[in-house]
Amino acid sequence: MSDSPSSKPIGPGDHVFLVDGSSFVFRAYFQSINQDAKYNFRSDGLPTGALRLFSTKLYQFVREGAVGIMPTHLAILFDKSEDTFRKEIYPDYKGTRRDPPDDLVPQFPLMREAVSAFGLEPIEKAGFEADDLIATYAIEAEKAGADVLIISSDKDLMQMVTDKVLFYDFESGIKGRSGHRPERKLDIDGVIDYFGVPPDRVTDVQALIGDTSDNVPGVPGIGIKTASALIKEYGDLETLLARAEEIKQPKRRETLINFADQARMSKRLVTLDRHVDCETPLSATRVGDFDAARLIAFGKALELTTLVKRVAEASGLDPNSVEADPRLKSDKLHAATYAAKLMPDEPEPAPSSDDKEPKNAGVAAAATDTGAFKPSGGATAGAVAATAVPIDPKTYETVTEATRLQALIDEAMEAGHVAIAAETTSPDPMLADMVGIALATRPGRAAYIPLGHRNGEADLLDPGLLPGQVPAEEALAALKPLLEDASVLKIAHNLKAMGVVFGRRGVALAPYDDTILLSYALDAGKGAMGLSDLSERWLGHVPIARKEITGTGRAAIAFPAVPIDRATEYVGEQADLALRLWTNLKPRLVPERMTNLYETLERPLVPVLARMEARGITVDRQTLSRLSGEFAQKLGGLEDEIYKLADEQFNIGSPKQLGDILFGKFGLPGGKKTKTGAWSTGADVLDELAAGGIDLAARILDWRQLSKLKSTYTDLLPTFIHAETGRIHTQYALAATSTGRLSSSEPNLQNIPIRTEAGRRIRTAFIADKGSKLISADYSQIELRILAHVADIPELKAAFAEGMDIHAMTASEMFGVPVEGMPREVRNRAKAINFGIIYGISAFGLANQLAIPREEAGAYIKRYFERFPGIRGYMDAMKAHVREHGYVTTLFGRKIHFPQVKSGNPAERAFVDRASINAPIQGTAADVIRRAMIRMEPALDEAGLSAKMLLQVHDELVFEAPEAEVEKTLPVIADVMAKAAEPAIWLTVPLQVDAGAADNWDEAH
Repeated sequence: MSDSPSSKPIGPGDHVFLVDGSSFVFRAYFQSINQDAKYNFRSDGLPTGALRLFSTKLYQFVREGAVGIMPTHLAILFDKSEDTFRKEIYPDYKGTRRDPPDDLVPQFPLMREAVSAFGLEPIEKAGFEADDLIATYAIEAEKAGADVLIISSDKDLMQMVTDKVLFYDFESGIKGRSGHRPERKLDIDGVIDYFGVPPDRVTDVQALIGDTSDNVPGVPGIGIKTASALIKEYGDLETLLARAEEIKQPKRRETLINFADQARMSKRLVTLDRHVDCETPLSATRVGDFDAARLIAFGKALELTTLVKRVAEASGLDPNSVEADPRLKSDKLHAATYAAKLMPDEPEPAPSSDDKEPKNAGVAAAATDTGAFKPSGGATAGAVAATAVPIDPKTYETVTEATRLQALIDEAMEAGHVAIAAETTSPDPMLADMVGIALATRPGRAAYIPLGHRNGEADLLDPGLLPGQVPAEEALAALKPLLEDASVLKIAHNLKAMGVVFGRRGVALAPYDDTILLSYALDAGKGAMGLSDLSERWLGHVPIARKEITGTGRAAIAFPAVPIDRATEYVGEQADLALRLWTNLKPRLVPERMTNLYETLERPLVPVLARMEARGITVDRQTLSRLSGEFAQKLGGLEDEIYKLADEQFNIGSPKQLGDILFGKFGLPGGKKTKTGAWSTGADVLDELAAGGIDLAARILDWRQLSKLKSTYTDLLPTFIHAETGRIHTQYALAATSTGRLSSSEPNLQNIPIRTEAGRRIRTAFIADKGSKLISADYSQIELRILAHVADIPELKAAFAEGMDIHAMTASEMFGVPVEGMPREVRNRAKAINFGIIYGISAFGLANQLAIPREEAGAYIKRYFERFPGIRGYMDAMKAHVREHGYVTTLFGRKIHFPQVKSGNPAERAFVDRASINAPIQGTAADVIRRAMIRMEPALDEAGLSAKMLLQVHDELVFEAPEAEVEKTLPVIADVMAKAAEPAIWLTVPLQVDAGAADNWDEAH
């Protein structure tokens, strides 16, 4: 697209796109807030969600056109301000419009920057709206013989439609008066369908109906159907008003007579000015070749990753060779001003160690914290060092000789630190063999040591290694002193899996820093933390994607078949990026006061989890096989029952077929359709129907749960049994949740239900080896205990201290029912409220859970807060804190960020309110069990016990211990867990740990 106007005049055969930029911006904004919030902000806090979608759609117009038309001319037009000539006609014009959302304001000027980046000129004029400019250009283009496509969601522009001028709302079809949705591209017939009159009479209809969005008054009580009927009958507005006394309906006649002048004024407001003196000639909007480098520089500065990739792929330009636009990348343009507005001063707890940390610090004090906030990732020395040297994978070295490897090791020893990346034959570290290792000693200085590359055949059945590689055993023997040297820091991204692979080969990787954990400690909740995500966010660099190296689909090859030169670029870049990210992130720990969290809760847990993963746990194949058979029989019975209730057979696993039966065939209440037009049949919908006595919904829920347990566990678990160890080795992720909770995968052992019979029976398949027992140690109601502490609720604290039944006590406090002889349903209601409050449950949610009227549930919640006012105070404090600062903290200083807090989407803000209540409690519980896990092995060793920690499942730890040591082991485990918070936090509520031992997991729990 040329920066200078074309001299070629517009004429027949040209297609002119006139885009209502102001309408476009708001449409993009409201679409963005319904998407994942992590894509809506730049890493320094600058909101970019609307800009992202605006730029993406603009690129689509340039590259693909719209509705089958390619533009020869493209004009983006904006409102200059709301002070237009219409304000002089009617001062209250647009007077009811709210101020734009805070997170949209900083994006307005950036939209204009985006248009410029495409080589176009953003067009606007003081005193006029974008619609007036569009009308003027449309008339000019039509007179020249060109075809025009007006792109807007503003229906005022339908008055411009002719045989040569079409209207297009790119986002959604426009529902006409006849009820159907015509093509998004509206011609004269489409306008008639919508307004009931042709385009030249649209302003007459609008004058009567008014426009609430623009505060055009119109005539009270007249809607679009009446207005169109009147205009069709009388011809135009003036004729109608002149003959108003002829109208038979008294009220309508009187209204038209009394509001005639208001109708005339309304018509002036909605009539577009078609003769604006526009400074930019229409010929200047001609589409040509745009400057891809300029657009990439714009996208990189604003971190619009998808746009950058698309432009780079289309142009063949390497995005890493283009520097981000410094004006847009720096805080000089918009970012600092608005980031400060959207992310106000952020408090920081004082740095502390376990021995010096103040009692009860963290959550309760968070609402009163004050202090200065500097957007993270600023121009620290580390950040400068990370980007000073260009990232060029072509410069990385391939090491194929033992002498060169030793020189590289000596270089790392001299540097005192080295970044490591490794490629293996499998993502499962318990099955993986080394393919190659990369080392980086300084930014831009990386080398790859190939160890297991083969002949290039995809199946790799040929055992022959490619020549020119250092033998794996020789390389690992040379690397072992470096990797275990206490004076050399090892740096990696997501180091745990690598540690397991090295550990299986007798190499204990230490000491270390992990960039994913550094990022997690600093920015939990702010966005994805993969190496590529962090690279794009902090280094402005798009790394080589694995699929670029291995291919995809049927053409994909295993990594050992990747050519060594390409592997050098890929793995070497990973090591280089890890080192650069370390130089960026590590220096932030001290000024942002997160050193204590990283050093006591993140880094020490890595080897603990690695050892747990390597140990694994034994499962009984026969038990699982028998359960699969039993579950299959039960599923068959449920299916028969479901078919009988539905009075037909159908695919129970098909949401579409199920929705058609529930809401189509039976017409049950609560039906709502998804964006695809299918009925929603999610668990929430079925729960509500089941609570309302719909047996079919209840049986579907039973079928879904049992079917999932069968497919996920009883059928699948045997496939995870390791051929050599005979045990299952799950993998734990430390940085997968924002609250500090661990997650488990391959297989996921944290979602086996404990409160259902089927879930408990699955746990019976997890067994101890002969001569040993499984020990299960579980925190009792830890989140309620933490809530009692942080909200300072005397009644709850006393009940926990005395070992009372907390749910019975709550029921007694709320309902005045004696604890002795309390009906079970009364205790269950108190239990539902106790746990529901932690998650910010609503009256609607509690009503569904207890199958009671919403009013009754609301009364329960109100009574709860009256009896325990401290809880309401805590909840209000957390909501206020997250709204002001964008995060909440756990008792141990873990920050849980919520970028969605500034969203314009009410549903997202409501989610943040609920999550901000639960996150500090759940996060503190997660921190407590992390501390227990870190302390457990030293405590067992000190006691001379040989029990091994195998699993962590939320608030539970599972061990395997020799049968003869069980009695001595149980109190040690319980004591470590009960005192895990101390001395950093002295809880005012005791932590209770229930521990038991048995031959299988279920009996031990």
